[in-house]
Amino acid sequence: MEVVSIIKYDGTENSLRRALELCDGLKGLEAYHKVLIKPNIVYGDRHRRMPPFGVVSTTRLVEDMVKILKAHGVHDISIGEGTAIDKTVFGERPNRSGSDTDAGFEGLGYNQLRKRYNVRLIDFNRSEAVQVDLGQIAPSFAREALEADFFIDMAVMKAHAQTKVSLGLKNLKGCLKIKSRRMFHHPDLGLEYCISLIPEKIRPALTIIDGIYALERGPWWIGNAHRRNLIVASQDLFAADVVGASLMGFDPGEIRHLVHYARRFHRPLDYTSFEIEGEPIDELIEPIEWDMPWKKDNTGPRAFERMGIEGIAIRKYDDTLCTGCTPIINMSNVMVMSAFKGQRFPDIEVISGKKMQAREGYSKTILIGKCIIEANEGNPNINEAVEVKGCPPSIERLVDALKASGVACDEGAYDRYTEKQFHKYDGKPEFDWELFSARLI
Repeated sequence: MEVVSIIKYDGTENSLRRALELCDGLKGLEAYHKVLIKPNIVYGDRHRRMPPFGVVSTTRLVEDMVKILKAHGVHDISIGEGTAIDKTVFGERPNRSGSDTDAGFEGLGYNQLRKRYNVRLIDFNRSEAVQVDLGQIAPSFAREALEADFFIDMAVMKAHAQTKVSLGLKNLKGCLKIKSRRMFHHPDLGLEYCISLIPEKIRPALTIIDGIYALERGPWWIGNAHRRNLIVASQDLFAADVVGASLMGFDPGEIRHLVHYARRFHRPLDYTSFEIEGEPIDELIEPIEWDMPWKKDNTGPRAFERMGIEGIAIRKYDDTLCTGCTPIINMSNVMVMSAFKGQRFPDIEVISGKKMQAREGYSKTILIGKCIIEANEGNPNINEAVEVKGCPPSIERLVDALKASGVACDEGAYDRYTEKQFHKYDGKPEFDWELFSARLI
């Protein structure tokens, strides 16, 4: 029977060490092995300050993992990740070089870990691409992710607006090259089916779910984090995810990528099928929400109803919307609210992703991104197309499109919004910024 450990985090490396002992997490690890740690660093911050709680792996936990490996006699240790390359957040204005992995490593203290413990930092976005056959798709992975002797998957306990949860299995998506990540948001196969295929080529030797903070309504920093002080560990990726999802109050049978995986490998979707060591799971389950509230017809956030915004319809994202374009829907909502002065907006529809089709009855249709522009070529329902070009498009192009459509948005609104998000944990001692830096010696 697969073993999953649940441990309460006490602020020291003893917590992770105990979690690994209970699940025999280092079984099979030899001192000569090439070890790769894959944390979750979804973005790199070069312009806007963003709260890391529940969004990215806790740096202290990653450092604890490195220290435990060193004590085990392992010398060849790498930390690898490929963050979103995100012009939608960081824009094209001067001195905004955008989101990249180096910025993520720097902002979270990984450069100190590199110097202190002689570990390598690998940007999967720059790694050599290796194409693999997964049947219906043939994505490319970073070579290092495929060739590690001992792969450690260090995921975050967070909800996700497209997949309900982002845990160990979802974290492996960061091993893909950027074009292949876009491929995974497949209009026919579906994102979650594609995610379920990754363990065909990458099967972690150890999965750790960092639940020091759990993120509600993620995956980005617009969600709300909760301090949970939990560590989940297992040599079995699937078992760890089933337990992690259950701790968040989800029925694993409703998480589609877990269902796809379970069907393929004939696995049970109930945590009672696994041996759980450490803390009692039934006493730790705390349900969280996975999605933001939207209008019943999915034409804007619930805030539009409260404010009385009418006319403009921002269609809710689907699972074909890639990570690069994901922030732009939130930006669109914020920009529209900034422009609202009590009068009805022109009849405008805003669509995104890879497969939405413009509907009739709108004077203008704003098409966000290269994929949706191509998907609606020749659509007879479009009276006037306003194309927001790019892959992903920038915030500047979004603002220009909205203004050209009669939505006089405030260009500074999103900056103020993100600054407010950054400060939302101020004065709350349970949100400790020091956990996202290397320990002081």
